[in-house]
Amino acid sequence: MAYYLLAGLALAATGTALGLTVDHQNQVGHHSGPVAVQYRGDVAITHKQVGAVAPGGRASSLRCDWAATMTVARHAVASSGTTLVRTIDSEPLVSGTRPGWCATSHRAIAKEVAGKTVAIRDHLVVVAGQDEAMLRAELDRIHGSQRAG
Repeated sequence: MAYYLLAGLALAATGTALGLTVDHQNQVGHHSGPVAVQYRGDVAITHKQVGAVAPGGRASSLRCDWAATMTVARHAVASSGTTLVRTIDSEPLVSGTRPGWCATSHRAIAKEVAGKTVAIRDHLVVVAGQDEAMLRAELDRIHGSQRAG
């Protein structure tokens, strides 16, 4: 019996793919020519079971702490045909806690996160903006930092 409880708690601490993917496209100017950039953000939710079930007549401290994170994949294609790919992990976008077992809250948590698509898209745009300097540095390493001619 204890084995099943531990196995259940271990599963509750794992991440769950939400199936929420957001895209952002941009064009970055560079001395080697324009660079078409696509960012794809995949959202995943992690759950952590905290607390314990109390015996009858006492308050339970059982709760589910959760956080939604985004992994951003950057795919850039320079005018020269050079492809630059990068994966960026972000801080949790949204987090919270729910009373009770994580297993019974998965659907409600996923619905709550899905309801924040505007904030998730805004976060992707911020990550893309922060990545622009890194992209330019990568392009400079490949094509040189000085304009030819």
